[in-house]
Amino acid sequence: MIYLCNGISESMKRDPNMKQIPYSLSESEFIALIHKTEFKSCIGHDSLARCLSRLTGKRILYNRAAIQVNYDDVILLVSLSGRLPEKPNYVEYKGRLNFSLLRFEKQTQLDIENSLNKIKEITMEAL
Repeated sequence: MIYLCNGISESMKRDPNMKQIPYSLSESEFIALIHKTEFKSCIGHDSLARCLSRLTGKRILYNRAAIQVNYDDVILLVSLSGRLPEKPNYVEYKGRLNFSLLRFEKQTQLDIENSLNKIKEITMEAL
């Protein structure tokens, strides 16, 4: 599944140990993906949904949905640099948006062992 989101939290992951693999997108790459993929909009701010609709030329729905990502799911993430006024317009968003693609996958046994060893190292140093 592909989700379009304006934020992410650990509670959105079905498995808290899954790996999150980020990839930065340019504005043009983001727009191309919006036009070429089917996605579920989880944009939680109406003004941002309207801005993205204008930016991409495709209707982006405002939808404060709670989601649970699973292995091989993808999030198209739109984040903002700085704070905006209470009811921002398109011009206030333009140039302040950051785009990325996040993919989620299951950790391998080696990933888990490496993490546990690193945690053990850190905790032993602290004692």
